[in-house]
Amino acid sequence: MKRIAVRTRSFGAEVGKPAVDELAPWIEERRGIGGDLTAYQIERSFGLQQGVDIPCAGGRFYARRVLGCLEGIEGTAVTGEVGVRAEEAVADVRMLARRQKGLWFALPAPSLFRFTDTYYGDDDEMKEEVVDAFGRLMREMRDAGAGGHVLLAEEAGEIELEGLAGKKVCFFPLKRERALLEVLLEHQTTLVTDPAGIAMAARLADEYEVRELAVLHPAHEDLIAAAGHFDPDEIAAAGYTEEGEEERWKALREEAYILK
Repeated sequence: MKRIAVRTRSFGAEVGKPAVDELAPWIEERRGIGGDLTAYQIERSFGLQQGVDIPCAGGRFYARRVLGCLEGIEGTAVTGEVGVRAEEAVADVRMLARRQKGLWFALPAPSLFRFTDTYYGDDDEMKEEVVDAFGRLMREMRDAGAGGHVLLAEEAGEIELEGLAGKKVCFFPLKRERALLEVLLEHQTTLVTDPAGIAMAARLADEYEVRELAVLHPAHEDLIAAAGHFDPDEIAAAGYTEEGEEERWKALREEAYILK
């Protein structure tokens, strides 16, 4: 039988707050350059994914940076005109672009923040302004060298999907429930599934356009099962890890093949 490599793709890697003895050497290396906790986390997130074909630095922890780049928001309350000051996020991109050209970045989707309106007096208008600000922030990051963005979501409303989904923005469902997958497939052609959901993914592909099936942390047997429904070049062995799951990236690389 012929062994066929399957491309590997990341949707982000969560990184917690480091211990002081972990952070100290990084601070020493950055002497004269600067950097903060989020810069450490984003660099660590990328570093976990060495050898992944399409790495993606970031995760829910990047919410801190996003909020720091948005004007008119206090905590998660919208208190004024929503604006963007992208300098710190752009600095993150430039820091990592030197090591990986076209690196993707993962951040929470607007809906994951649960923003509340104390300024516009209209919830839809508030959401539209927030979505517009997210779009501007991501464009500035891409202009600085980011290849694209993953938006982590538990739900996705029409306003953010219409405003943000596209070739360079992929929504990643934190819960792979059919209803959410169907909503996402109205706006994107990447379908994310757990190995147990491959059969359901095949049924969804009969109803929606699916150009990429991203199977999360599969064994190679799962990829063989996926190849029974999709062409090998449509399949990605995908990863998204929580803090403490660092070894899953090594396993992902090792299992990313099918036998045919």
